[in-house]
Amino acid sequence: MDPRLGNRLTEHLGRRATQTPGGTRAARQASGAEGKPLPPAYFGILGALVVVATGYGLLVEHAYRLVSDMTRETWRAQDAITLFSVPLLLWSSRRARTGSLSAHLVTTGILLWVAYSYAHLSIGVPLNPMFLVYLSILALAGFATLDGLVRLDVVAARPAFVRAPLRAAGWFLALGGVGIGALWLSEIIAAWPDAMPPNIHLSQLPNPTWVLDLAWIIPMCLAAAVLLRRHHPAGPFLAAVILVALLILSASMLLVTPFALAAGLHTDAEVGAQITVFTIVFAALFAVEAWLLVRGGRTLGAVTSPWLRAGWWSRDA
Repeated sequence: MDPRLGNRLTEHLGRRATQTPGGTRAARQASGAEGKPLPPAYFGILGALVVVATGYGLLVEHAYRLVSDMTRETWRAQDAITLFSVPLLLWSSRRARTGSLSAHLVTTGILLWVAYSYAHLSIGVPLNPMFLVYLSILALAGFATLDGLVRLDVVAARPAFVRAPLRAAGWFLALGGVGIGALWLSEIIAAWPDAMPPNIHLSQLPNPTWVLDLAWIIPMCLAAAVLLRRHHPAGPFLAAVILVALLILSASMLLVTPFALAAGLHTDAEVGAQITVFTIVFAALFAVEAWLLVRGGRTLGAVTSPWLRAGWWSRDA
């Protein structure tokens, strides 16, 4: 047999072996290769748009017109927290590209917050010059959130969460989701079928917070709690991402207090009581969310195999 023919046959069989799903996976693990997060330019564009939108909300006097003073200050506090999150997003996204699982989870959690925040502004703020910027941010952050979740190889990275406080996280997400859902539903059902709930929005439109919380955030919290309860490998990842977003939400609600005080809203007895409740409730939530994330971060184990797929539906992932 011609030695050259034998060498070609050996090379051909080697290529076929590495082209099978198992062979490709093994080759990737052996070489240390893995998928990469979205490029830095993507986050740079998203961050620049967020800076423009938040700057408008914080600096332009009538950015949030036709709404109550408390709603205006709430949105301005939200702008301040979102602006602060931009450098953290840029830093964590770069760290994620070096292979840091914790940085990837932080990045995806910030993106979830940004997507939620600008979904709220897109449907809740009376039309202003930033409307198309809001939509652009929502599209970019929404896609990046999906990308960060769908491409995770939860089975490969599951060992990292062996010592994490998963039971506590599951109970917190379950109780928080049920509690907030019950609060919003109590306002809606109490006014059904003919009356108007107390937190109705402009022109008697439903409050955007009801829409986004009841149709999106609360189901995510409950889904993460169920996955954790069933020891599903996706549970820890979804819970971590949601907790990062909830921590930023709690921080934004705590910041409402100094914004409202600076605007003199505390002189109204009803608003003053609302500010007090905000401060107590969200301080407690912030403390629990921070503890869960810090505790989880400290106990996060090393991941020896690639944990990020090359694409959403990659056969070799």
